[in-house]
This record gives sequence, C-alpha cells and structure tokens, in this order.
Amino acid sequence: MVREQIALSWQRSASSGLEPAHSLEQSSLRDVDRRSRLLAAANPILDRMESVLDGSGYCVMLADRDARLVDLRFGTRELRDKVFGVGAVVGRSFTEEASGTNSISTSFELRAPLAVRGDEHYMESMKGFGCYGYPLFHPITKHIEGVLDITFAASQDNPLLEPMLVHSAQDIQSRLLEETRSGEQRLFQAFQHSSARRRGAPVIAIGDELLLENTAAAHLVDSIDHAALRSLTDDSIRRSGIIDSVTLNSGVQVTVRWERPVSATGVVIEVDMRDEPLRQRASTPVSKSLCVVGEPGTGKSTTLTRLTAARSPRWFDAADLVTSAPSTWLTDIAAEVSAGRDVVVKNVHLADAAVAHRLHSILKTAHGWFALSGSTHDAPAPEHRQLLSLCTQTLELGPLRSRRHEIPDLVRAMMAEIGSRARFTPAAMRALIDYDWPGNIGELRDEVTDAAARRSVGDITERDLVRPSGKGASSRLTALDAAMRDAIVHELARCGGNKAATAECLGISRTTLYKRMKELGIY
Repeated sequence: MVREQIALSWQRSASSGLEPAHSLEQSSLRDVDRRSRLLAAANPILDRMESVLDGSGYCVMLADRDARLVDLRFGTRELRDKVFGVGAVVGRSFTEEASGTNSISTSFELRAPLAVRGDEHYMESMKGFGCYGYPLFHPITKHIEGVLDITFAASQDNPLLEPMLVHSAQDIQSRLLEETRSGEQRLFQAFQHSSARRRGAPVIAIGDELLLENTAAAHLVDSIDHAALRSLTDDSIRRSGIIDSVTLNSGVQVTVRWERPVSATGVVIEVDMRDEPLRQRASTPVSKSLCVVGEPGTGKSTTLTRLTAARSPRWFDAADLVTSAPSTWLTDIAAEVSAGRDVVVKNVHLADAAVAHRLHSILKTAHGWFALSGSTHDAPAPEHRQLLSLCTQTLELGPLRSRRHEIPDLVRAMMAEIGSRARFTPAAMRALIDYDWPGNIGELRDEVTDAAARRSVGDITERDLVRPSGKGASSRLTALDAAMRDAIVHELARCGGNKAATAECLGISRTTLYKRMKELGIY
C-alpha cells in the first residue's frame, strides 16, 4: 500500500499540472550564490561525505531555501552521468511543482525527513533512484535553509545511509549557528569600516539577529525605517545596490546604498540626505506626452495627478464608457484637443479596439499636451499599443511588493488624507511591509482605511490588521515566486492575454499556469 505521505505528494504534484512524463530539463535554471551562508556552512560536511562515499554508487545533493539545487557530489562518474541525464544539475528547481515526489521536494514541502524509493517517485525518469532527504533549519531563526539528500540507484539502498544523513545534517545546522556568529562578526567589522570611511555619516548594519547603527543613523531612522530598509535589501543573489530616493518615517528624503559583505550575515547600509526634496521635483510639470502603466492598484492615477498638478488638464476615464456612449466621450476629448488644451485619459486598456483606434487618431493631431494611463495586467490589443506609442515618455510603476520600502510613506499619506489621529505601531508597520499586497496600493488603502475606522485614536497594532493577519514574513513571495509572477504577467501581456500561448512560452502546462496565477494573485 502506498504511504500516505507519498500519496498526498502525488496529489499535489498532479494538481499543479505536472505530468509523470515531464522532463526536469523543462524546469527553470537559475544562478546560485556560491558565497551563501548555507554553502559556507555545508561545504566542509559535503567534502567529508564525498570522501566517505568516494567510489560508491551514491550522490549527495544540497538544495537551498527555495528547494533549488546548489551543490552535488558523486561517488562515481557513472552515477553522475545518470543523475545529470534526468536533469538534476546545480541551479535546477526541485519543488514538487517542478520535480514531483522525491526526497528533496517532499521533505521541503513537509518540513520533515523522508525517504522515497523507486516507484514512489512521481516522475518516470526518477523511478530508477532511491533517496533520503533531511530538511535543514537555522538553529536561531528556525527558518528552513535547505534540504540535504543522498541519492542512489534503487537497487543499492542501504539502512546505514539514513543515520549518516541525519548526522551530516545536524553538523550543517551546527555550522549554520557558527557561521551566523562569525558572519555577525564580519558584519560588525564591515560596519566599523564604513563608519570610519564616512566620518560619522549615517551607517546601519542589519543582520538576522543584529542591528547596528552609528549616532548619525540613530538620530535619522527609527524602527519602522529598519523594517523598510530590511525589505529594501532583501535579495539573496545581489551583493549590492542603490536606491536613489527613499522616504524615511520622518518624511526626510534620502539616498540608500547597501552592500552585503562576503560571508557576513546581513547588509551594511549607507544613508545620504538628498539635496532636493522628492516631492518638489515630482511636482515639476512634465513637458512631453506621458504614458503611465502598471498593474491595477499601483497608483497610476495618483502619479498622474501629482505630475500634472501644475497643468490643470481635463480628465477623461475610459471606465466611463460603461455608462457613456463612445461617440459622445470621444467628441468631448476631440473638442478639448482641438482647442489646444491639455488632457489626461485614464484606463485606456478598458476601451475597446475601435475606440482606441479613434482616440489614436484624435491625439495624433494634438497640439497641446496629453497623458494616458493603462494596465500592464490586461494585455493591450494592437490598437492600444498604437495608442500608447504616441507618448514620448513612458513611466512604468512596479507592483507594491517590489517597492516595500515605500509602504511607510504611503501609509502616512493615507492616514493624513482621511484625517486619522491613530498611528501604526512598528510591529504593525512591519506586518504591512511583509505582506505581498496582490491588489497593490488600492488594497493597502483599503486595509489602512478599515484599520483607522476600527481604531480612530491611539495605536493600531497587528491585531487590528485583517489581510496581513497571520501572514508575516513567512508568506512573502520568495525571490523565485516574485520572478515567476513578473514573468507570467509579462508573458500574458506579450501574448495578448492568451493563456495557452502564455503557458507554451513559459514552458509549463495550462493547468500549472492557472494554479500559479491563483497562488501568485494574478487575476
């Protein structure tokens, strides 16, 4: 009889759209960070296991916190060729959605050790193998850091492999603790070096369990800023970056530079005051025709309002076509354009192809300035693309999940707009920052408005929140999921909304596409 754990894993694999005949080579490959904390901790243990298993028909695999292979060690060249032959290579995703039931993917899914033997594998190409998997947890944070696996030909199962795997996994977890301590020391050294080099200018170091800041930074940033800055630098692959403008909780505009020191468990952040306030620059009128695009709720109308404040244009909304005759709506726009007045047309993606074509003809003759806004989520028809091509400037607004550091400033503006005297506690603000906001700014506004209505004065705590409730950092999209979401949105737009074509371009089945769209909040 099939074990319950295996049967349930098969069900999850099938429901994701994965076929047993699927090839691993169709799954995504990604570069891995060879200087990661996991590999630094695991390398000596992997070397030891490789030495013990040398000449035998066994393979050691290590996957990271995204269930992606980051290291493989082989006892024989023959086994290496067989493993590579099924597509198991460094950088390959080994989630159940990508590889079905096996000791890496299912141990990762269950967060528990598991052996998978022969025909228990979901994918046909893996049924000739047996494997033991053991999840690796960080001793301090308790977050999963990866999975350690021993793989072998199904006929070569050995009861001594499991205790060897358990012992090695425990050694890696112990070294993760040591690496954290030594990594924190390296982070402290990098922080000191940066502070000395910058002669007292603001410097912050943020680690898993460590926060350092010099006197200048302590006077400038607060606990809400710490959460925003942590989210800003939350990238396991990139080693450094710069954000031209960040609004701190105090309203001060700063430039942020960050670097992840080698083998350090965190980032060093350098903060510089901006010479010119962002709001002042943003209100400067634009001089060329402008198109603002982005996912629903990303703030396209708000951005256009700010950028056109000095112009006082006439606004039109394609959403009004639900209740207005297209001929009347277009005639009104044509009258404004003929008179040389500035116009803004919102939500052009909602206009049908005929209206978009006619609007293109009207705006093509414009002597005054105009601006358009549209959604990148709803794929534009050729007429819409032709219309958007009239604009000499295009501003694409990223989804809120990709600019979490802006959330505190957005929340403050929303609270001021509704006249609320309540305040979000640092813990509540961190919960807002950690939530993925599939509905973007519109959904955030609803959450803030509802929370302020429930508590008009005093502190708004985590308990007052609805959407992020119980869904903190653990629910945040992984780097892989965020990349997959953006890839799906992009391909949907490129394929004109055709889901069959989108699935083909992404190399996945339609069933998998539908499932991933639901999981990633693509509606």
